[in-house]
Amino acid sequence: MANASAPPRRVLDTVQRENFADLVEPSRRSLVKVLEFSFEGQSISPKEVEVVLFDIYSLDSFAAACAARSFLGQGVHYEGVTRNGYKDIVDTNLEGKVVAMLGVCWKYMEMKELIQAENKILVLDSQEDSLTEDDINELGQYGSWIMTQPHFGAGVMAWEFFNRGKKVPLILRAIEDAHLGRRVFKDADALEDGIDALLEDVDITAQIRELNRAVVFKDELFLKFEEVLKSSQLARERVQAAISKGSGRRAEISKHQQASSSGVVRVFRHFPAWKCNVVIAQSKFEGRIAERLAQDLAQRCPGSEERCLGIVMDLSQTGVRVTLRSLDGGPPVAQIARHFGGCGSAMRAFFKKSSGSIESMFEQPEVMLRDVACLHYGLGVKALSCVCLSLSAGDLVTVMRRGEHHKESPMDDWSWGFKVHEPHKEGWLPTLSYSVYVAIFDKPSPGQGVEEVKEGDLVVAKVQRGSYAYGSRLPRGPIEALEKSWFPFDEDLFKRVHPSSVAAILEEAGFFTRKDIFA
Repeated sequence: MANASAPPRRVLDTVQRENFADLVEPSRRSLVKVLEFSFEGQSISPKEVEVVLFDIYSLDSFAAACAARSFLGQGVHYEGVTRNGYKDIVDTNLEGKVVAMLGVCWKYMEMKELIQAENKILVLDSQEDSLTEDDINELGQYGSWIMTQPHFGAGVMAWEFFNRGKKVPLILRAIEDAHLGRRVFKDADALEDGIDALLEDVDITAQIRELNRAVVFKDELFLKFEEVLKSSQLARERVQAAISKGSGRRAEISKHQQASSSGVVRVFRHFPAWKCNVVIAQSKFEGRIAERLAQDLAQRCPGSEERCLGIVMDLSQTGVRVTLRSLDGGPPVAQIARHFGGCGSAMRAFFKKSSGSIESMFEQPEVMLRDVACLHYGLGVKALSCVCLSLSAGDLVTVMRRGEHHKESPMDDWSWGFKVHEPHKEGWLPTLSYSVYVAIFDKPSPGQGVEEVKEGDLVVAKVQRGSYAYGSRLPRGPIEALEKSWFPFDEDLFKRVHPSSVAAILEEAGFFTRKDIFA
């Protein structure tokens, strides 16, 4: 054992091996890695691929198609598609073929439809999409190989798959860095903002969007990209040109960011812990605007930076495109996008919805019915002190959690939320302090001192004790004065009125001119 040779050590990292160390930030170079494919037990090999599909809205996906083209050559069908599904394919004569989807993946039913045509499918994608692990396993039983790697660009993944063992071209690394937003390259923001200048005489991103069709092997855009793919020196020149182009756009980007700086803080109903700084805007720099919104919200909410993200909503006739961005260490926005049928990576994602469904995705602000004093309640087990928000009647709050009870006040129902206009002020508030309840059936008086309840009665409760609540019946129309009484009160009898309906009821009652009605 004493004479045994030491195990081999890896001397060069990926950046050194691929010879572009002078272009990257030393502290972030370790993020550039090699992806080693294992073909053992897999049903698809590179030489079997007969059809290549790529996303016309993604430069990274187009780069992946070019990486595959460098290995596959002629005789392969190339086509630009969108993420809408199988119906977008122009050449429908794909039955029984091996299809490589590079930088694009469809929803489960569209993927299954493609498989039912007796196709074998290879998916290489950097975006976390709507396919679940069970979906991937089921599709794998039909000969599919679906691989999602959020830390690699699709172009790099395709190169490693089809050109195994060869160094990844510099242009693919630059596109990967811009696509993932990980800022490994020097002047990475400028590189991303000027990425459309990678080819000398064309706007590459605009040209790719024209490829929603079958693309011939010698297509002009393929040939132009091939030159940069093969020449490291030319790639360096084009990367510097992109950085210069992006640097020249800084003033324009800043102008767009400032014009869209007044966001509204909301939370998704299915992701209530994450605060979203939301604006409605149309801009070709929507990603940069969303990043600034995330930064601004994080600065306003010290101590909660890891829960802040920015959202830009672009309204059009076909629906709403929602762009999400978070900061390093912030919410994994791909989870949100996947929930709504979109895709993305940890810090950047998007999805599309109909304009009528947008409001239902968010928690609606609640109107405080009365003042709430600032109190402190011990949390017991953790020996912490938890603040009850100081609120005034008419304040708007976003509730993130309901139905909690503290041992110090077990009869009271508590909610956790924050003030809409001061999102850094977050804490507990009594659920009854913002709730209007509607009776869903009749219930007679159980005894002296307790009122009967009729279906449709609106009740504002101030105190709950067991199965009874002390409060006021809310009449329709303007209110002069309210009488307080005890009512039978339980979750089967009363349901909480939706916040938007509460606002309308309060407006009709004259609450916003006399905020002491429920004092």
